[in-house]
Amino acid sequence: MPRSAASPPLPDPPATRPPLRSVTGFLLWLAGRQKALLAAGVLYGVVWMLAQSVWPLLLGRAIDAGTSERGGDLLPWLLALLTAVLVQVGAGVMRHRTAVTSRLRSSLTVARLLGHHAADTGRAITADKTTGEIVATVSADVNRLGAMFDILPRLVGSVVAWLVVAGILATVSLELGLLVLLGVPAASALLAILVRPLARRQLEQRATFGRLATLGADAVAGLRVLRGVGGEDEFVARYAARSQEVRHAGVRVARVASLLDAAQVLIPGLFLAAVVLYGAQLVLAGRATPGDLVALHGYAAFLVLPIRTAVESLGVFSRGIVGVRRITAVLAVEPAVKDPAAPVPPPPPGSGLHDVASGVTIEPGLLTALVDEDPDAAAEVATRLGRFDDLASAEAPVLWGGEPHTSVPVHAVRKRIVVNDAVPHLFSGRLIDGLDVTRIREPEKASTDTGAIRRVEGAVSTAAAAETIANLPQGLYEPIPERGRSFSGGERQRLSLARALLTEAEVLVLIEPTSAVDSRTEERIAERLAEARSGRTTVVVSASPLLLQKAQTVAVLSKGHLVATGRHEELLRRTDRAGRLYRSIVTRAPERRDDAAADR
Repeated sequence: MPRSAASPPLPDPPATRPPLRSVTGFLLWLAGRQKALLAAGVLYGVVWMLAQSVWPLLLGRAIDAGTSERGGDLLPWLLALLTAVLVQVGAGVMRHRTAVTSRLRSSLTVARLLGHHAADTGRAITADKTTGEIVATVSADVNRLGAMFDILPRLVGSVVAWLVVAGILATVSLELGLLVLLGVPAASALLAILVRPLARRQLEQRATFGRLATLGADAVAGLRVLRGVGGEDEFVARYAARSQEVRHAGVRVARVASLLDAAQVLIPGLFLAAVVLYGAQLVLAGRATPGDLVALHGYAAFLVLPIRTAVESLGVFSRGIVGVRRITAVLAVEPAVKDPAAPVPPPPPGSGLHDVASGVTIEPGLLTALVDEDPDAAAEVATRLGRFDDLASAEAPVLWGGEPHTSVPVHAVRKRIVVNDAVPHLFSGRLIDGLDVTRIREPEKASTDTGAIRRVEGAVSTAAAAETIANLPQGLYEPIPERGRSFSGGERQRLSLARALLTEAEVLVLIEPTSAVDSRTEERIAERLAEARSGRTTVVVSASPLLLQKAQTVAVLSKGHLVATGRHEELLRRTDRAGRLYRSIVTRAPERRDDAAADR
């Protein structure tokens, strides 16, 4: 058995729902999840900055001691400098470590929250937000949010060090202390003037990047369609145009950023010159020693760090606030399906389903086929059985055991009713982990459990996908790329069918499960499916005679409304309108060709 590592299970989402009404509330909620870590980071940041702030003072005292007649006083100041260095190094390492940990924990917590929310929200999230917006939120905005927690210890340490330095300088000269106390925020405020247009242009760049990501995601999803209609050139032209929009937005951001970078050197430099000039005048006037002048120069140089940290923090927080607003906007999208306020217990096992809008009744324990002159209408009836939109279900209710299935908890519907869509989706990771989704919490156990492996192999055989897996170098343990793009359409369809069978759902709904396979493969699937699901409720949407003749009951629909029910042979013999409609639908079913053609 291959020893390749299994994909780690997806962690549970946060137990409490974050507040979404304000950016401050959301950030405080996130900070509350890591109080100890943030407190330690701030403490290390303060110690780290204070260790740097005492350097000029200790150096000045050492110079005064060394130039005085009592040179023996120099050693204690040198030891104090060495201590400050060691404290600075240790606190700096721990500050960086805690800050990075806090940043990653914040970013990954929100990314995980977004992932679970997107899964729980279902189709509602893409109805309200574009794919590009969601991708950009997960890929960029969560990192901007994390950067705020990264810079917070440095910012707090800078503020504390600025106040301490102002107090120390006030002991030398009250005017000098006031200059530092007022000059640092004034210099930071001047630099902040450039931050606003930078934030505005970054927001514009973020919007253009989101549109570009949406275009790219849509193109990937419809790549085969583009190739089929010869639309590659049109797509390339549109993508190039959008790319240029992103480039121009980036240039506009760079112009403001370059001015900000230049100002970050110029304004603190002017401030440094002013402090040193004033200190030199104090020395000339005999109000300060040479050591004080060296200390003043050191403090002026040191104060550049708090100024730059303050300006950097303004940029980080301005970008982070924009990111948080986008994150909360995504999280505020209400799911299409949620538990009712007063849920009722789910019906007992073996309960039937009745779709009120179409009039179709799904009898328990039978293989039922749905056939409609409009395949999409039949698929819509089947999809309603799975409860994917409560608003639609309110207009077209589905009764489960006599009660609307919107009145029971969602998890009960998901556990007992599984819908396998017509468009197969495969996820990256080892194939066995992607197929046996019932053990997704314990993928390693599923891979070594003999019984679990036999279950997977049985489902693969039922779906006629054994040959596909046999051709893989590592078989069931083959790493699968995103969307399963290494497989043909027919192979993806069969693997998706195997995954649906492995859920062992009480009610399994299969929408066009064999539309991309050849007739010989379809015949094997039809026979094995009927045997594998014997005695359990199965619904199949298909107009293929090979599947229909295995169905124990066929529901004939016209534009989503029930016309007749019966066995395949009985409906073929009927001479009334229902029989004529059924024969016209069945004879229009796509003719199967060889496997390669079907798989395309």
